[in-house]
Amino acid sequence: MRTKALALIVVLLAAACATTPPPAPPIVAPPPPPVAPAPIGLTRVLGRTADNVLALLGPATLDRVEGHGRQLQWSRTTCVLDLFLYPPTPGAEPLVKYTAARRRDGGPLDPASCLQSQLIARPAR
Repeated sequence: MRTKALALIVVLLAAACATTPPPAPPIVAPPPPPVAPAPIGLTRVLGRTADNVLALLGPATLDRVEGHGRQLQWSRTTCVLDLFLYPPTPGAEPLVKYTAARRRDGGPLDPASCLQSQLIARPAR
């Protein structure tokens, strides 16, 4: 009986040594996080050129260039709207990449709401 048990152990060990482990599954990078859609209203300015937003909003109250970036600001109403433009690739025309807004007293404000008020207050052509 002992010999049979010993023989069975030897056979099992030999079988275990003779097999190769299955290949490891390939490492797959997780998908990038989804890009949050722009708030309704901001799609009118995000990704647009300076000429596009100036045609939409009229003359800016501030137009500042610093390095490759450009800041356009409108402050005709109870809020201040800033649009920041950067070239998507070196040498390309700058596009609106970021928006910011605040109340005249410095309090926080949703940029889409401020954009809407700037559109309403836009000077007539």
